[in-house]
Amino acid sequence: MEKKELQSILTNYRESNFESIGLVDKDTVTKAMLYHIGSTDPELRDHLIYPSFLNLMINNYYSRPELNRIMNVCLDDEHLFYKINESDKDSVFTRAFSSLIIAALLHINRQNTFLANDEIDEIAVRLVDYVKQEEDVRGFVEEKGWAHSIAHIADALDELVKQPQLSNARLKEITLTILDKMYFDKGYFLFEEDERMVTTLISILQRGIDQQLIYEKIDALTGELKQNFVNGNIGHFMQRLNFKQFLRSLLLHLEVINKQEELRTHLKQALISINQSYYNT
Repeated sequence: MEKKELQSILTNYRESNFESIGLVDKDTVTKAMLYHIGSTDPELRDHLIYPSFLNLMINNYYSRPELNRIMNVCLDDEHLFYKINESDKDSVFTRAFSSLIIAALLHINRQNTFLANDEIDEIAVRLVDYVKQEEDVRGFVEEKGWAHSIAHIADALDELVKQPQLSNARLKEITLTILDKMYFDKGYFLFEEDERMVTTLISILQRGIDQQLIYEKIDALTGELKQNFVNGNIGHFMQRLNFKQFLRSLLLHLEVINKQEELRTHLKQALISINQSYYNT
């Protein structure tokens, strides 16, 4: 299906208040949406394909096997991992919006299970691998709209960690992956990616994960920041800004909900330690 035909079908669907998609072949329109999911046209990508997918899934347009097939496509190398190690800058839109559909599918799975336990585990493996590999962290791209890859994958991770069958080992792995990503050294997080990742970490804390893991990781990264402060290059300062921003957001979130007092104390100590050189002047 060509882009113009898909745009016309989805525009009509939106104008019906997402109540009727019309007399179209389900498989054809689904394949077309998945094919164009990373379109650089923000109207098609953000305002037609994404909300159409959400409404179709929420309104039970798809059977359980069909939802499973959509999940598998979104996780594949042509979607979540599309050109991830190449210089093609537009490919991030395919990756970022595939992760949003994954988030929606995981949310639906909590209400109407269609994924087996081993499939949840495999999704965890794929999402963690993606977070580690993604380096295009742009938020809003002029004329092309939102990429926001890290915010979108944070939403998917948040839905993942709420899956009751996800193992404690995977929760620990995801926790460490989040902390490592917030220590990113190849760009600045400028569009509240930290807040979205904090939301995921709060969900993990609510699962009762052993917080010693978090303390030890924060201490290790804090130690590196202090060591690299004097002779650090631009990458070290990106790490410094990104990580401090994340710690502050996590601390404030916990303060507002008045939870995890011991962790809050540890976060304050870490932030003081990172900035100690300023306090000594």
